[in-house]
Amino acid sequence: MAELWPQIEDDFNTLFLTLSRELDRSRFKISFRSELNEFTEIPWDAISEEYRQKGSYPESLVRMALASDCLHHLGMAILADHRIEAHEFDVSFSMATPLASTLCTLPRFHKYGELDRSQWGDFLGAFMKDREWFGGNCKQTRNLSLVLCLIVHHLGKHDRLLPTYQRMIRTIVGAVFQWGPSTDVERDLVAKLDQMFATCMGHSAVSQKTSRTNTDSSSFYSLKPVEPEPPKPESIEEYGPPDEVLRQAQQELDGLIGLDSVKTEIKRLMAFLKIQKQRREHGLKQSSQTLHFVFKGNPGTGKTTVARIIGKILYGFQILKTPKLVEGDRAALVSGYVGQTALKTDEVVDSALDGVLFIDEAYALSNPTGQHDFGQEAINTLLKRMEDNRDQLVVIVAGYPRLMQQFIETNPGLESRFTRYIDFDDYAVADLCRIFEKFCSDAEYELSTEARAIASILFTAAYHGRDERFGNARFVRNVFERAVGLHSERLAAQPEAAITREALIDFTPEDIPLDAYHPLKGKTLDLEQAEWLATCPGCGLESDGGTKFLGQRVTCRKCQEKFSFPWWDVRPDSIGGVDTTLLKPR
Repeated sequence: MAELWPQIEDDFNTLFLTLSRELDRSRFKISFRSELNEFTEIPWDAISEEYRQKGSYPESLVRMALASDCLHHLGMAILADHRIEAHEFDVSFSMATPLASTLCTLPRFHKYGELDRSQWGDFLGAFMKDREWFGGNCKQTRNLSLVLCLIVHHLGKHDRLLPTYQRMIRTIVGAVFQWGPSTDVERDLVAKLDQMFATCMGHSAVSQKTSRTNTDSSSFYSLKPVEPEPPKPESIEEYGPPDEVLRQAQQELDGLIGLDSVKTEIKRLMAFLKIQKQRREHGLKQSSQTLHFVFKGNPGTGKTTVARIIGKILYGFQILKTPKLVEGDRAALVSGYVGQTALKTDEVVDSALDGVLFIDEAYALSNPTGQHDFGQEAINTLLKRMEDNRDQLVVIVAGYPRLMQQFIETNPGLESRFTRYIDFDDYAVADLCRIFEKFCSDAEYELSTEARAIASILFTAAYHGRDERFGNARFVRNVFERAVGLHSERLAAQPEAAITREALIDFTPEDIPLDAYHPLKGKTLDLEQAEWLATCPGCGLESDGGTKFLGQRVTCRKCQEKFSFPWWDVRPDSIGGVDTTLLKPR
């Protein structure tokens, strides 16, 4: 007689893979009424929570449910006449190893972990009497795998799941009842199966019909993915209406200097969220891609700023209830005492619920040497909370590119949860100059053409000499703050009558701290022959200009278009008083 497991293996694996994939994308609220009550009394929240804590969710739960239900129906068929006949033993034992390998992970069945033919009868008897979850006599988990098929089917996905499940169970029972049911008990068992499948298939037809008509008369009315709740009135009062916050986030994103690749990724995110929102409004199924991010970039590249914008975007699309951003690092999450790190991490996560948790230098939580470190406890706690509060929390981890990649790759569980990566490149020289000019204008300072020339050379040298510790916008801010200090010292040394409004506004060459980049310390620049390159935005004509043109409005001699002469593309060999290799790419 052919072995039973090979006859159902394909169906079992199809059900396992499909259910695992779909349940991983959604969270469900489940309740039943009407005819379905006779099939299940499932405490879904408690069961799913327990398996989430065990890890490998939902795969571990789906496999356990399928194995338990298959073995339950097999046991019911075999024991219908209260004895195991020879052919029943042979047929059923072919399923013993694949099913027992799953069920024997439960502590009460550990002793059957290496099941042989002599133990098969004892194992089956123990399973069929067992009243704990996934035991053969547990009403709370009986037919759970069937219910999961119903949920996925009801949501309009994979209409072959129910027929596949029915074929698998009927194959199991039919293999035992070799020539059909021969006793009243066996006939009654088959009749109950027929009734169960008829009810389920009937409700699946109702489900399809009500889905098309957008009514909820089906008894599956409560089998729905959890929909995002609208922001509470107090959130709107504190943060503003979501639509307005979303528009503000868009304006802030567009106003960022540089970061072109980052802007592209954020706009892709917004397009995705917009379409998912519209699909939700039309009752269509939605993708459930995770929204946890890895930001890889050197310091000062705008990671925290972009994280705040993402918080506003998620609030604007009503994915989160608030746009708040909570910042944390190793010091905020890790304690030096046993058992305290989990509590400390939980406190930080609690403060970030309904918003974004931003963890800078996240790799500091991990100890690459493998030695005991409380940082791993923080990682484990964070992963659990990300799963438990997946509808209330978005986590963004950030840091140096190389260290962040190593952090993600060497910590099991992180790679599967963080699927969105955004690379923050160092600012180009033009970006550094624009950022400096923005700092100046925001603070009501103006740059003279000579000050622009010195600043251009400073940022060019610093950019080409940078390493991963280069501060980018932080470096620019430091330069600006030192310029303010030098400007103040210069004016304070002058007679008060000489301190005019114009003098209070203008930065001169003496105010630019050339020594902010150490190789330029003590240098006296000769700008007499200095030139910068400009490209007309209208016709693309390239031309050179001296110091007096920097930042000034000029007219293209070819197409007559007016534009501001850029002050960041210096001709290195035109600068005197400095080693020009400092101004060229290394």
